[in-house]
Amino acid sequence: MATHARTPITLRQIHDVVGGELIGSPDVSVTNLAGFEEAGPNDLTFVTGDRILKTGRPTSAGILLAHRRLTEVDNSHIVVPNPALAFAQVARTFFSPISPPRGIAAGVVRGNDTRIGPDVSIWPGVTLGDRVTIGARVTLYPGVFIGNDTSIGDDTLLYPNVVVREGCTLGERVIIHSGTVIGSDGFGYVQDQGRHYKIPQLGGVTIEDDVELGANVTVDRATLGQTVINQGSKVDNLVQIAHNVTIGAHSILVAQVGVAGSTRVGHHVMIGGQAGLADHLVIGDHVMIAARAGVNRSLEPSQIVSGAPVMPHEVWVKAQAVIPRLPELRQAIRTLEERMKQLQALLVTPQNSKKKAGNKRKR
Repeated sequence: MATHARTPITLRQIHDVVGGELIGSPDVSVTNLAGFEEAGPNDLTFVTGDRILKTGRPTSAGILLAHRRLTEVDNSHIVVPNPALAFAQVARTFFSPISPPRGIAAGVVRGNDTRIGPDVSIWPGVTLGDRVTIGARVTLYPGVFIGNDTSIGDDTLLYPNVVVREGCTLGERVIIHSGTVIGSDGFGYVQDQGRHYKIPQLGGVTIEDDVELGANVTVDRATLGQTVINQGSKVDNLVQIAHNVTIGAHSILVAQVGVAGSTRVGHHVMIGGQAGLADHLVIGDHVMIAARAGVNRSLEPSQIVSGAPVMPHEVWVKAQAVIPRLPELRQAIRTLEERMKQLQALLVTPQNSKKKAGNKRKR
């Protein structure tokens, strides 16, 4: 994806998109996006705090998006409340790739009673099952498979080799990256006499509007009912979401997170990479779970937790500080135990001597 605009973009045009306070000539223009350290006269960059201004070299960026008036630089800039968000808005407006060609390729396999909305882009090698519903302006790249009785909402984008199994529902403006599988069977078995018997997975998956799933994510269908990812949640690569899980609205799951069956995650929850959540838990709203945490119990809302087993973050930090000192602490305890034994021996010896002396006098 290029960071080079097709035509120069002026400060005035950027201001029209992001608003804020314009400082400098409105006719100054840029053609590229760049990081703060690398930005040159033809680049747009952003700064979110004073720290980078103090530690970094003076920037030669053509235009900056800044959190305050930059009286210490001569560069043209726009003051906005959230420069990173403004930068994203500019990137989306002026630097996003051109939309793929619209239409339905000749090599698409279509089942019975399939309904397809207007202005779609369905590439060769796509397979649509029976009774599939595709909304308006949907893009399906090569290798996408959509199972029977599945619906895809307007403006949804599925990259190559995405699989959406039967009986699933995807909302509007959903983005799913390559290799992701929606609606695979939940891991459900019952044991009898040492053998594992499969429990039919008869439910589905519901993914609400504005959800984005990374590459090679797996979202299992429910045993009964629905596995649900609520509106606006974002899921990184290689995440496993098991059967009957609910992910609340606007939550973040970072790479290699695993959520076991029937766990309910609240809204605005953040789960760090490689964290694991046991089954049948309830994770409260606004919880933050640190990377590599092992969550084996339900969590009340609005707390930060770390470690395995999970504990309040401040407790985990103290525990981590102690771990490197465990060998010397172990030796210190052994030394104290030995000294205690010596003291006990000294205390016992005088008492025994007194008893012996008393016995001699009686005689």
